[in-house]
Amino acid sequence: MAALGMAVNSGARLWGPFKALYDVVDAAIYKRRPNSIHDLELALRKHKPDFISLLKTPAKNNLHREAVKKSTTEGIPVQGEQRSQTFSQQFVTETLILSDLFQLNELAAMELLMAGENQLPNYPGLTRGLVAVILYYDGRRSLVNSLRILLQSREGRTWTLGMPSDLAHLIQTFTSQLVEEGLVNKILDLIRSVSEVTEMDKLQKDRALGPPKHRKQVVELFREIKLSLAECLFCLACQQPLSKGDTLRLIAHLREDNYVTGDDKLDPVTLCLLLTLMYCFDVRILEQEDAAEIAQRLPVISDPTYLMEVHREMVSVTAWAIPGLKATVQFAWAMLLRQLSQYPLAGGVTEPFEDDEALMDQAIEGNVFSFLRSSVVALPEFHQDEFYCRRLHCLVTDLIYHMPLKVKELRNRGDETARIIMAYQVEGQEEPLQRRDLEHMFGLICELYMKDPMNLELSLEFWCPAESAGGQESFYNYRPPPRQVALFKFIRGAGDLLPAPLYIPYINMLAGLASGPQAAQHCFNLLKANGNNSGGSSSMVSWDHIFVSLNQYYASLRRETQSSVDSNMYRAPPARAITPHELEGILSVLKLIRCVADENENCRGALFENQQWGAVIMMFGLVGCSIPSKMKAELLLTLAAMAKTPAIAASIWQTLEVAQVLPTTATSAEQRGGIQIELEEIESRSEEYPMTIAFLELIDRLTDIPIPAGLGAGYRAPGFEPYLDFIITNVFLRFNSRAYKDSAEKWQVSASALEILCKLLQDHEIHEDDFRDTLVDIQGGGIVSANKPPGHTLLLHMLNDSGLLKMVLRVLDETVSMFEQYSKVPGKEYLEKTALLCLRMIETSLEKEAQFEMMIRETGVSIMVAAMDKLLLSINPRSGKADHLVNVAKFVSLNSFLPHQCLSAVRVLYLVCQAAPIQADLVALFTADEVASSRLLQGIVECIETDDREVKPEEAEDENENTKDEIILSQVRNASRQHIIQLMLHALDQPAPNLAHWMLGFEVRKPVSKTNLQDPGILGSARTCLHSVLAFLGQGVGARSGPVCLMEAPRLAELAYNLIYVLCSNKDTSAPTLRYLRTTHNFLYNQLQHLPFREEEYGHPVISHQSWLLKTIAIELRITSLNRQRSHTQRLLRLLLADTDDEQTYVMQPVGTDEGELSTWDRDPSSFLGGHNRSLAVQAQQTRRKLLCILDSISFAQQFPVGLQLDFFDPKLIEQVITSCETKTKTGIVVCDVRNLRRILINELNNQQGTMMAGQRPLIQEEIQNILSTVVARNSVRESLYVKRQSFEAWRQVTEVLLTACPEDVLMGEVRQMVIFEVLQDLLVKVADDDAMPESTGPVAGVILTLMANLRQCFLSDTAPSTSSAAQNTSQYVTMLDRSVLPSAGSAVGSRTLFASSLQMVLKGVLDYILRAGGGAQRVRANLYGALLYYLQIAQKPAAVPQPKGKESEGMSRVLGTKETEYEQLSKENLSTILSYGDSLMETVCRDACDGHDIGRMLALSVLDTVMSIDHYQQWLSFLSKKGYLQHLVDSLLTEDADLQKVLAPSPEQLRSLYIYQSKMSLLTRVGETLEGAHLLLRCGILQKLSACAFFDLRPESESPEKELMEDMSGDEFIPSPMARYRILLFAALNLCLAILTSLGLENKDVAAQVMLFIISHSDVFNTIVRSRKPLLSLSTMRELALTTCVISRANFHTDLGSEYLDSETALIEFRGHRSVIQRQMLSLLSHYSFSPRFSKQLTNLSSQTYQGGQSIAAKVSLAYQEVTSNVVAYCRSLLTESGPTTQYSRILFSPGLEEGNARDLQDADEFSISSIGGSQSLSLGVIVYLLKQCAGQFLVVYDSHRQHVQKLTHLQDLSSEDLKQFSGASGTEKMSSQQRHELARSRLTDIVTQKAKELQHHAYIVENCLFIIWRHLEYYLLHCIPVDQQPLAYQAHMRRHNQIRRLQDLTGIRGVPPAEPEIMIKPEYEQLSHGVTRDDIELLKQTAPSVISESLLKKVQEINQCYVKDRSHYSFTEAVIRRIKRLLRLHTGS
Repeated sequence: MAALGMAVNSGARLWGPFKALYDVVDAAIYKRRPNSIHDLELALRKHKPDFISLLKTPAKNNLHREAVKKSTTEGIPVQGEQRSQTFSQQFVTETLILSDLFQLNELAAMELLMAGENQLPNYPGLTRGLVAVILYYDGRRSLVNSLRILLQSREGRTWTLGMPSDLAHLIQTFTSQLVEEGLVNKILDLIRSVSEVTEMDKLQKDRALGPPKHRKQVVELFREIKLSLAECLFCLACQQPLSKGDTLRLIAHLREDNYVTGDDKLDPVTLCLLLTLMYCFDVRILEQEDAAEIAQRLPVISDPTYLMEVHREMVSVTAWAIPGLKATVQFAWAMLLRQLSQYPLAGGVTEPFEDDEALMDQAIEGNVFSFLRSSVVALPEFHQDEFYCRRLHCLVTDLIYHMPLKVKELRNRGDETARIIMAYQVEGQEEPLQRRDLEHMFGLICELYMKDPMNLELSLEFWCPAESAGGQESFYNYRPPPRQVALFKFIRGAGDLLPAPLYIPYINMLAGLASGPQAAQHCFNLLKANGNNSGGSSSMVSWDHIFVSLNQYYASLRRETQSSVDSNMYRAPPARAITPHELEGILSVLKLIRCVADENENCRGALFENQQWGAVIMMFGLVGCSIPSKMKAELLLTLAAMAKTPAIAASIWQTLEVAQVLPTTATSAEQRGGIQIELEEIESRSEEYPMTIAFLELIDRLTDIPIPAGLGAGYRAPGFEPYLDFIITNVFLRFNSRAYKDSAEKWQVSASALEILCKLLQDHEIHEDDFRDTLVDIQGGGIVSANKPPGHTLLLHMLNDSGLLKMVLRVLDETVSMFEQYSKVPGKEYLEKTALLCLRMIETSLEKEAQFEMMIRETGVSIMVAAMDKLLLSINPRSGKADHLVNVAKFVSLNSFLPHQCLSAVRVLYLVCQAAPIQADLVALFTADEVASSRLLQGIVECIETDDREVKPEEAEDENENTKDEIILSQVRNASRQHIIQLMLHALDQPAPNLAHWMLGFEVRKPVSKTNLQDPGILGSARTCLHSVLAFLGQGVGARSGPVCLMEAPRLAELAYNLIYVLCSNKDTSAPTLRYLRTTHNFLYNQLQHLPFREEEYGHPVISHQSWLLKTIAIELRITSLNRQRSHTQRLLRLLLADTDDEQTYVMQPVGTDEGELSTWDRDPSSFLGGHNRSLAVQAQQTRRKLLCILDSISFAQQFPVGLQLDFFDPKLIEQVITSCETKTKTGIVVCDVRNLRRILINELNNQQGTMMAGQRPLIQEEIQNILSTVVARNSVRESLYVKRQSFEAWRQVTEVLLTACPEDVLMGEVRQMVIFEVLQDLLVKVADDDAMPESTGPVAGVILTLMANLRQCFLSDTAPSTSSAAQNTSQYVTMLDRSVLPSAGSAVGSRTLFASSLQMVLKGVLDYILRAGGGAQRVRANLYGALLYYLQIAQKPAAVPQPKGKESEGMSRVLGTKETEYEQLSKENLSTILSYGDSLMETVCRDACDGHDIGRMLALSVLDTVMSIDHYQQWLSFLSKKGYLQHLVDSLLTEDADLQKVLAPSPEQLRSLYIYQSKMSLLTRVGETLEGAHLLLRCGILQKLSACAFFDLRPESESPEKELMEDMSGDEFIPSPMARYRILLFAALNLCLAILTSLGLENKDVAAQVMLFIISHSDVFNTIVRSRKPLLSLSTMRELALTTCVISRANFHTDLGSEYLDSETALIEFRGHRSVIQRQMLSLLSHYSFSPRFSKQLTNLSSQTYQGGQSIAAKVSLAYQEVTSNVVAYCRSLLTESGPTTQYSRILFSPGLEEGNARDLQDADEFSISSIGGSQSLSLGVIVYLLKQCAGQFLVVYDSHRQHVQKLTHLQDLSSEDLKQFSGASGTEKMSSQQRHELARSRLTDIVTQKAKELQHHAYIVENCLFIIWRHLEYYLLHCIPVDQQPLAYQAHMRRHNQIRRLQDLTGIRGVPPAEPEIMIKPEYEQLSHGVTRDDIELLKQTAPSVISESLLKKVQEINQCYVKDRSHYSFTEAVIRRIKRLLRLHTGS
């Protein structure tokens, strides 16, 4: 089969290519899209054979037929598929039927059927065969319409489309070739060969017509094809007359054409062909002066034989099928001959010119005027085409102008005929048949100009201004052309001496010619000039004659009425009545008056104000007389025309009320009368309702102005209520039950009534006064309530289950049923209007419902209303279902021919969804019937897919009347589309299932997130709104011009992008939508290619569209990263961050064109942006990253309107009024309600009275207009600022997600740093622009903060320890910013060096931004301070990971050595840059640190802290001190004491003071870390301030250990507990004390005394902390104790403190007493913090518990425990060393007992009774020995563990999967890449190694101090101690010797204490210990010492010294102490 070339195209060669052709032609000619000319040229070249063989289908082929029959088994190749496709037998049968039906080639029929099957989702309810029929005709239509557009765009004599020259030349050449190929003959043959009746019969016979909608579609397609063929010839002839042969062929076609409609009117095709021939005979261009060149191209001039041959055909006696056509053609030809006779022809042919009169006579004899009037002008299509009207206008005017004698002859004949008729009438005989050509001519002119829907005003050519018009001469100061003079002469002459039979035709002609404002004025002047006032005799055709006659009729009828009985007024007419001929004349006169009054306001005023005529009173009087209903109707219509002027309307209101046309004051005893009788007894009986319709028209006009408030006052309750009741009760509620001769009149009545009701409802403004009754007096006594406003009454009706609402809903049900039949309906125009008004009634009620109900509640009136949504969900009595809303929704599916109804229906649905949460009910309602549901959904989809370009307001104003209706329709259709998307956006915020889910194709019967979206037709999926929206947004994507929707429908495009974003961000719809967009449409990637959208390319702002798209892309990046969809993330990142032209070129390739390249970078992540060896990246041309281009498109500049310059209004008051009118939009923008403001200003103007105000009123109105313009400009500025903020927010989301959420291995290394640097620099440059507005640049600071945090993270990752040599090699980058700094081979240059210049540029930008931010931009500066902090952290050297000894540590030290230089260099550069800004930067930061927003203060304090840490020159410290900021900070501690006390309350109001205090103390601590800073703080009295703070004394009660443990495990809480808050305060103060103590040295007694005074000032708190107790597992408690003991151990070991700060001896004694207590409490801690086994078990049990951060809580508790022990041991060592230089004179802290040294657990109270020091008890030396043993044992365990973990950290890549899982802390089911696992493991191992190293340090420190303490005590007890039970003399001599020595030392100044005052605190302890030691104690010590302080213990200590201490110290302190201990034991214990 393939060899035979029988492959079929699933796109159908007879449909798809033709649709594409039409799109190309439309885009190039109508839409003028860029780069479309080339596409048009290719398309025309491709389809030229199709144009030549126009609509010729491929012939049937037996071979193809057999192939189709065998396709059930053998199959047929399909283009684009590798295998042949087999088809079912049913499919083959349908193919053959389709082939026979249209005489198609079998393969072409199969293609159509395949296309029909593919298009089934677009045609729900149809079979593929029926769809194929539609596609067949649609393809033919597309081809013919393409040809019509091409022919229409030809340059010629009639119109021009203003196309470019190259496009015009292309089209002209192509169409000329088609014409030469016989295009005209082909078209005429096609028109003749196709017949609608035959075609429909054929389709019906083969069952190719489906339901009514399908039938209507097929019929409309067929008619459009035929009409378009005729229009092709029309366009061709209009631009260039047809050649002789084509003209003769067209004449022959018209001669044989006999198709007319049932009322003898031409069908549109014949009309078009007739006008085509008329344009062929059009030579008016010869009258133009510059038409010589064009005239030579006319065939009638250029072809010598043209004139003769066509003339021969015209004078032929051959009969035509339609005689009127021949007469019309002869008429046009006669006019051509008359016009050509005035010009010489080249051939010299003159014979035909002599027959022009004869031809005209033949035409007139053929009733040409009657035919044109009844069969041509009467067609509805005629007045819809401008060129039809102009051509016939030219023929009529040419007749009058060029053949005046013929016109005069017609007039003479008419006069003769009139005399004959009048004679017969006088004799009372029946008048004979006479020719009435003049009457028909008058009638033609009337009908031709009466309708002017396109506002052409062609009738103006008939009018000339009166030459003696006096004041008008200056206005008409030109000489009218001869043609106009001749036409006006014809009008004026036709009315002279007018016989009676011609009066009515002449008046009708005048009414037709008065169809325009100017024409009506001319007509009025003509009739006025003909009256008595002109000075001559009165003419019958004058206003005076007309109104005198009408008044005479009124006087006569009034007398008859008065003499008759009132009750018989509207009964049978009297015997003497108006004759039919008189009635006809009166009706024509009234029609003329109505036309003139309706068109011109000046004429209305003149008619009303003329007292002699008394027009209004006379007309109302006639209405009250006994005259026919038709005359009453015409009178009311005339009054309605005059009521267009508000002043006249107000008078008519009063006259109407007085005339009682509608009885409003009748009492119960009186009979009903007036129009009610007419309606119910006369019109209902005759089944015609002209008067009712006219009365409704009058009321409609009168209600255009506000109804007079006092209407009917004095006679009845004032108001509109009687009229409203009549309209509702008598007209609307009963219209459906009355009989009608003309069924169209039924809908006219309903439409007229509904138009009034709808207007009253829409114009009603709800006021509080409407709900209160107002009492008024009436004539004759009595008080009644005034009527409510009609809108108020209507709302009550609509918000209740009233008859009005029921009728509205019934009419909707009935009309939608009629529309769904798709059949002709009489009065279709009124039927459509009725349906529209019913929908608008519901719509308006929904709009006003909420305010109405709120006002009812506020006023408390007893009114019951129901919610409109509930009423619409009520049961429909016609169907028995709650389907009112379904009926409303059905109008959406009728959008193709009911666009206005569609818009109103969509708005009703939208308002219903907004009014109440009834989404589930709506979904159930719309999905109850599957067929109806699919039709509704398809209707909504069709509404969205309408291809209408959005018209800008300025374009709509510039358009002429010809395109006004098209513009309105386009605006309506676009509004419908926009409201549908707004409806979906609103519904998506509601719970599922909602209406949007159904409209978008999501599941509504199961969870929405389970939806699997598919393309239409896949798995039975219907075409949904989502498909339509995506198709709309996808038009033009991939082309250079970008998305077409941004050009043609920007507002809809913005809503569509918003909808996509909402779908992607909604939790229910996000996953299905993103999956569908990603896998099926590649939507986001394709759209991203065209970013940024530039306003200059599209002609209007498109930044909002870009914002929604960027936000959606941010979500996509986040989701794909989270789900590890690596390839999708990489593609988007590559597109955003590509910076070379080769990458951009690759990006712009179509998706799927090169799968190999895709797979390459998918497999190798290093080939993406993180790669380092990409030669292409270096060689390719550098381009700007798309991310930065998008940022460039966001402008931070904004133009603001100038301020108000007012002369009459008070500016302050106006600003207050503007503020009061401000409202918030849905998006949160605060705008001013311009309408409300205008109303307030106008009311203020109207309230001003006086003559002075009258003169200034125009100036005030101009000032009001200026105010409104300024407010509009302000609103625009606010909207612009909002849009710019949103656009930057969208860009920020993409940027932050890209840097924080995307996997680091996708964007890593130097490229990541480069991207961040480029973005930072661009941002800082944009905000540095002078035009940048602070309102726009505010959010930039937050982005800079995020970027700086990521930049810091990049540098931290760069400095992370490498896990292998391969990883170390990857740290060498080639930068693109600093390429001059290239590392040499084998060197390692850090990124801080490579990016040094970029870092400094960023730093300068940030500092400049800080200084530029104003005082009010505290949030901005807070973000910038945070960014600066992140930046300064880049230069901070990270803590080195402790390494074991060996080569690894040496290598690491070398690496760290190079890094250290890098950090120092960057730090120096940073400091230099910061110092270069001088005092201005310091002042700004210091000011923010002292005052401003709390967060800003904290960050500013942190900046000060960080800058001072690198300020080695201490310039910032000097500035702080010099300017007093440091003193202010110190003083503020006392100022904020009260706030800090409130912070410690159980439920604090705020915690700001806590965090500010924390930041402040951190800064002060930083200051105190330097020597000069510590001195400054002491001079500022920092410790005295802390001592005076009362919040330290408010320590909360300690919580239970279990609760504290739970808090430690839960990590940092959002609101810390009271104890946690207190510890934050305390820790900050203790850290400050430590810093000052460390800076000034431990020997500084002054600072030690101040610290101790601070501690003793809050002694209760510190005693509570240090009081002896067992260790708890609470980390916070342990840290508190550790920090407290650290401070005490460094400040409380001096023997003499505080004397210079204490004034009295009592205070000094008290101070020493407190110190003694603290000393005892410190020593008592040794027994509890001695590494007992019990506590080790508790830690082991705790090791399974972790923080939220993943760190072990047991490790932290252990470290704190060791810190406490280290501090206490160090305190003991300090006491020993401070008391004396040798053992003999040092203090003794421990008793000589060593029993505790052999204990298993020192905390076991049963084994040893050890308690706190108190009374006469003290700790023994065995506690220290026990501590030494435990510490030495744990040291070796920790050392081994530390070494193992360091080994694992070094060989991280070699870890087993179990170890990796253990250290990473990730579960097996958690989605995490191997790199992420390795990073987590690295971090965890680093923490473990660091923690183990700290433990080793603590253990070594404790061991050394314990050895020293043991040695000092052993030496004293074994060498110098004298037991108390030894000889007293020896003891006393020893004591005396000791005291003498101490006094000598004191005298030398070593102690600084006078010898007469020995240290009280130490002496009692010394004496106590000395008195307590006996010889037995010494002997026991000698006996137990060798066993307790064993050799094994000392060897273990020596081993610790060898493996750890020696590597870190040059001194062998441990070895020396061990040697001394061994010597003591060996010499004095005998061991």
